[in-house]
Amino acid sequence: MAKKRWWGIGVAIVLVGGFLVAGGGIGLSLIPFPGKQEFARPECGKLPSQSEVRRALSQHRDLVARLENVGKGVSVKVGAPCGDHADEALIRIVYHTKAERDAVSSILADHSFGVPVELIER
Repeated sequence: MAKKRWWGIGVAIVLVGGFLVAGGGIGLSLIPFPGKQEFARPECGKLPSQSEVRRALSQHRDLVARLENVGKGVSVKVGAPCGDHADEALIRIVYHTKAERDAVSSILADHSFGVPVELIER
């Protein structure tokens, strides 16, 4: 009977340890959490104006072209995510596949528009 008891305690310790490691990995962003957005954007009330975002797009036409050439599903445009703050905007990059997202992320790791960017899967 004592052997079964120790076996049960060992299994419980392994399970608890596994949950702690997994929870810590997700909490520290070592393990990707489904639905987690890599690019954080400022909250509504702190976004730039639509004119600033349009200006950033026009000043970085080469970056827009490079991003849109990643794949057929990629588009770059001005997005207004805050209904209450109509003049606030950001750059919205829409993609279809994981490969497109990875390529877009790779480009954005080295280049910036100077305004917030939001990636949306369609």
